[in-house]
Amino acid sequence: MLHTETVSRELPHLIRRYRNRNGSENHGLSNLKQYQLRYATRKAAGLCTSTGCSTNAAVGHTRCQRHLREISERNKKQYTKRMCKGLCTYCGTRPGFWGVRCMICRQKFTKHPLPNGARRALRRYRQAEEQHRVEQSQVGAKLAIRKLLANGEIKGKRAKALRLYAGVDHGKWRTYSEVGKVMHLSRQAVCQLLAPSKATLARILKDNVPWRPVRENW
Repeated sequence: MLHTETVSRELPHLIRRYRNRNGSENHGLSNLKQYQLRYATRKAAGLCTSTGCSTNAAVGHTRCQRHLREISERNKKQYTKRMCKGLCTYCGTRPGFWGVRCMICRQKFTKHPLPNGARRALRRYRQAEEQHRVEQSQVGAKLAIRKLLANGEIKGKRAKALRLYAGVDHGKWRTYSEVGKVMHLSRQAVCQLLAPSKATLARILKDNVPWRPVRENW
């Protein structure tokens, strides 16, 4: 059996919790419950912490191999029993959520309470919603572009760049680089040609456009 000083030297973190205001370690040890002191003593001595066992603890554990096997078998039975009932395998009180643990217990083991499958489904749903919004805004923007071109409000290179950009002829939208290849212009030049038209369309469609709204400075 180890002396009290040995226990206080081996497990300072356990004693620190029970120190009084003056910081007395002896007072802290006196406040420890009997089973806590017995546990600390056996652990410091390298013995199995199970009551009545005189075997040395396994390496890296506080219990011997026999008690570790018993605990493992008991936990497996409890796990299977709770899983068959549809309860959380950790707390056993709430139903499992998208797995073997409930919503509350999942937060103790992972950063996110939602599992990977649920987060993946939500991410795909948001992407589908965003794609649908862009497609709807593209349809509205293309109708407004056709009206502007038909009314003659946009002329010259700006009208040609806008027609190629919106794909008025073949129905497919082009990038700045693709428009620049057709018109033999740089990407920056195409951006400058389309900026006034985009600002006008953003004002007409109330910023419901498939691109970032451009401030009208012309």
